[in-house]
Amino acid sequence: MKHCLPLLRTALLLLLLGTGPLLRAQPGTDDQLAAEYMRQGQYDKAALYYEKLYAQQPTNLYYEQLMKAYLGLKNYTQAEKLAKERLRKQGDDPQYMVDLGMVLKMQGDTAKAEQQFNKALKDLKPDQGAVRSLANAFQRNNELNRALQAYEKGRKLLKGNADFFYETANLRAAKGDVPGMISDYLDLLQANPAYLQAVQNGLARFVDFTATGDQPDLLRTELLRRIQKQPDNTLFQEMLIWLYIQRKDLTSAFVQSRAMDKRFNEGGQRLMALGDISVNNKDWASAAKCYDYVVALGPAQPWYSPAKLGLVNAMDAQVKDKPNPSPEELARLQQLYESTLNDLGRTPANVKLLSGLAALKAYYLNDAPGAAALLQEGINMPGLGRKEQAELKLQLGDIDVMDGDIWDASLLYSQVDLDFKQDVLGHEARLRNAKVSFYTGDFLWAKAQLDVLKASTSKLIANDAMELSLLITDNLGTDTVSAPLSLYAKAQLLTAQHKYDSSLAVLDTLTARFPLSNLADDVLYEKYRIAYARHQFAEAAAYLQKVVELHPNEILADNAMFDLGKLYETELHDKEQAMKWYEKLLFEQGGSIFTAEARERYRRLRGDHDKQDTPEQKFLLGPTP
Repeated sequence: MKHCLPLLRTALLLLLLGTGPLLRAQPGTDDQLAAEYMRQGQYDKAALYYEKLYAQQPTNLYYEQLMKAYLGLKNYTQAEKLAKERLRKQGDDPQYMVDLGMVLKMQGDTAKAEQQFNKALKDLKPDQGAVRSLANAFQRNNELNRALQAYEKGRKLLKGNADFFYETANLRAAKGDVPGMISDYLDLLQANPAYLQAVQNGLARFVDFTATGDQPDLLRTELLRRIQKQPDNTLFQEMLIWLYIQRKDLTSAFVQSRAMDKRFNEGGQRLMALGDISVNNKDWASAAKCYDYVVALGPAQPWYSPAKLGLVNAMDAQVKDKPNPSPEELARLQQLYESTLNDLGRTPANVKLLSGLAALKAYYLNDAPGAAALLQEGINMPGLGRKEQAELKLQLGDIDVMDGDIWDASLLYSQVDLDFKQDVLGHEARLRNAKVSFYTGDFLWAKAQLDVLKASTSKLIANDAMELSLLITDNLGTDTVSAPLSLYAKAQLLTAQHKYDSSLAVLDTLTARFPLSNLADDVLYEKYRIAYARHQFAEAAAYLQKVVELHPNEILADNAMFDLGKLYETELHDKEQAMKWYEKLLFEQGGSIFTAEARERYRRLRGDHDKQDTPEQKFLLGPTP
């Protein structure tokens, strides 16, 4: 390699000086240098290389690049000569007629240019490749109408063997012909239902469903027209439902879905999927309609039990989405839980109902004993799986913590840890047990458990363990007693017990007594958690921003950026702010465990791709056989 360096330097020097070696470059470098000159807009030097390359290998690539170089130099004489020579050698290939026509047009000879374009269309052969080649040649030269003519003539020549609807739809979109684009896309769908996703993606690119203008109405009108003409073609009816979903008009989507379910005897599956979509969009009324419809089909239907569960989950989410649900709402939710349990039975299949009702009793109805009794009933249920039983134990442990039974909680966590030592569930139990030790001031024991968890296969558990371990190390030092750390641990326990005012009072005491403590960012983060739990989302965002602004180099900075992005995305509904915080995380915290999810969320908000596994996309697949 050392012997080659002087030769390379000499060659580069001669190139920079513009001397003879421009035409004597070593084989394999000519095309690279030519491409670089083209990229820089140095068409004279690029032309010299492409003339040589084309003479050696008259490929289509070198021809196209040489033509671009000539046109860049406005050397129309050489461009015309090149196109004519290519035509002679390639047997009057129509795409080269287009090139010749464009050269003539650039010279101002419009009449002769039109002759070439017309001849290219006239000589088109009934071959898919030839049709696409000619249309691409027109499109490459921005002759969009001519490209459309090529596809339309190809459609006639091939007599149904190729329709080119996808290509013409995109051409019409490029021209701004929205009605024509819609018509072509729907023609494509009718000809080949397998293009459903491609059609939806294409329409989503070119139609603004959030706008109040004509575009969505044009699509709706055309779909209704086709549904009337072909009432048995479910594709257009599914497309109409898809349109309603894009427009967040879930009431209309429900009406259309119900009509399809009745007409085609689908048994409620379509309505189940729409109910899930409604829950995701927090349209509780539409969700209830969907699930109620399926329930009304009767217990003999396969979707009866899932619909009952869906109804409970939708009402649960609706009530808990409010900062302060009324006693009447909570009582109705409790009644729905209990009636559903009585209907479906207290079986292992319905253990999530027991879990949900227990959470309602513990955290909203101030009935910790009742919640504990329900969970114990589930734990002792015959036939319940080991993992489901362990999950109920973890939930019962959390309720014990909230109710002040710290050691009972620790015992439950320890049981799960022992039963699932090598499983993420066991790691989660150990993390919660370490937090119990932290709450009670046993910092060294907590740290020992946390240090083991740093190797957890769950990145989130490992990250949480590392953060709490570092917090103990930074604030305990060589001493086993730390007043600021003890106050902070007390505040965290009060937060876990939902005693938010008491927790805030302790945090304020910590800040007042120890203004120079290393826990300043942790205090802000705990206040964020409390504000979030109270649905005070603007206040929660303000605490996180202070973490980023005042403590940019602390371990919680990347957490704060990621949580800010999620907060603005899901609760404050500010897409631009959400993207801003995800982007900041990606640029400034590249090593964070949150970068992968932040990148995915950023791309989705920017509209880079359509996810295939969302309830919306699953819904569009229709009922499975």
